Amino acid sequence: MDSTFFLELIHPGQVLFALTILLFGSAFTLSFLIGSKAQVVRPLIGVLCIILFLLLGTVAIEFSAAATPSYTYGAFASLSAALSTHRWLLYQLPIILTLVSVLVLSVYQEKITDSHARQYRTIVMISIAISFASMLGITFESII
Repeated sequence: MDSTFFLELIHPGQVLFALTILLFGSAFTLSFLIGSKAQVVRPLIGVLCIILFLLLGTVAIEFSAAATPSYTYGAFASLSAALSTHRWLLYQLPIILTLVSVLVLSVYQEKITDSHARQYRTIVMISIAISFASMLGITFESII
């Protein structure tokens, strides 16, 4: 079998999106540990930077000529086209919140485990949770 056949089946935006969701799951898990273990902060910053890179890469692929439209055709074409606009609006949320999380963690580093940084830990945890939830929402909308 020809290897180009498999490459035609794989959409690069979908691969980046799947990797982003997978890494958001690990970042969500790591975010629960930042209050008790200072050594988790650096890997979490790394994971969030990779997530941010993947999010921006997905946007670049979708808006370039290398990708097909992000909506489907057929019986649900009008609904899918309407949700496509909503998906892109919802897609901005993880980009902004991930950037905020990276900035907060970069500023506080290991000091985020201190008692005075409890609000910032909460901000990071909530930002990651909302980003992960919005990515899951985009996934469920994309099924339609």
